[in-house]
Order: sequence, then C-alpha cells, then structure tokens
Amino acid sequence: MKDLETKKFLARAEQLGITLDPRYSQSAVLMFVAGGGDSRFWEVPSKPERRPALFDCLLDLFGNWQSCYVWRHLGRWPAATDIDPLRINDVVEYHILTGLGLPLGTDKVVEFDRKEFGALITLLFSTCIFGWSVGEDTYVVPDHGRYLLQTDHHNVIHVVFRNATDVGPFVKQMAEWDFPLPDDTPDATFKRPGWMPTSGD
Repeated sequence: MKDLETKKFLARAEQLGITLDPRYSQSAVLMFVAGGGDSRFWEVPSKPERRPALFDCLLDLFGNWQSCYVWRHLGRWPAATDIDPLRINDVVEYHILTGLGLPLGTDKVVEFDRKEFGALITLLFSTCIFGWSVGEDTYVVPDHGRYLLQTDHHNVIHVVFRNATDVGPFVKQMAEWDFPLPDDTPDATFKRPGWMPTSGD
C-alpha cells in the first residue's frame, strides 16, 4: 500500500478525466469531466457477513484494474488522540485501521495494489460498519478510471459509470449474484434518483 497527498491524487484523477464537481465546492464530490456520470446504488446488506461479498462483486466488475485509490474526501484517517477509550466502536475501528497500515492522523489518499485486494475489502468493510458520518464516506477510484465507488453513511454504496453502456450489464450481473438494485431510498433525507421508480409505479 502506498499513500499520496490529496493534490497529487487529484492531479492523477485529472489525467483519468475525473475532477471535483464545481457545483459542490465544499463537498469534494468527484465527477467525470466529459460525459458519463450515470450512477446506481446498492444497499449495504444487513448481515455483516454479506458485506465483504458485496465489495468483492463490485470491485470484480470494475474489470482489469491494477490499483485502486481510496480517499476519505471530507475527513481524515483518525489519530490515536481522536480515540475515546470509552467508545468501543472507535477503539475497534482504530485497531482495524492500524492493522491495515493506514497513514493515521492524516488526510492522505491510499493506493492499494490488486495483490492487496483483501486489505482493500477490509477497509471498505470497516467503513460500512463504523462510517456513520459524511466525514467517513470514502471514494474508491480504480486506476483505469471507468468507475467511481463511494461509500455512504446512509448505508448504501454508489457506483458512478463513465460509460452509460456499462450500467445494464453491471446491474444484471450484480442481480445474478444476489445483489439487486433497491426498490426504495434508504431514508427520507435521501434524494430519489431518476432511475428509481416512484412509489406506486
């Protein structure tokens, strides 16, 4: 695993045709520069033992990537001084992140080689359990730049597609692996996407 400064990551993203969305200057939202941007989301399974399989399937469908960048775009990796010993979830998450060798206490982006697939899945697994706020939402960007994955504290995982033609086959395969698209939004504060039928349709 490597780490790099945010500016360097954004420069690499720019080379892949990915940039910060100027409409959300305070939120560090990634978008494709030209075209694309079609997206779908999947619910995080209620059973924790199903969650690694969800990420395994999503990353497998990302194709022939050799490395993935992970960016906690509205926060940083926790430092030891951030941990309240009375909050056991904080303690457990910190031990997981320490074991992974993350640059704790910094806002650096981490790059996982394909050979470190298990470590990447472990980080995403930890995030979908302990990531309860926007500061812990993360982007995953494969080195070929065809997709963007974002964990979301609403207990969903977003995938943004550069090419709209990838959406149908991707969704079909996920459904065959028993991860169909949801029929409804996770809560009332979540904006209903255009691809999702309205209630009663």
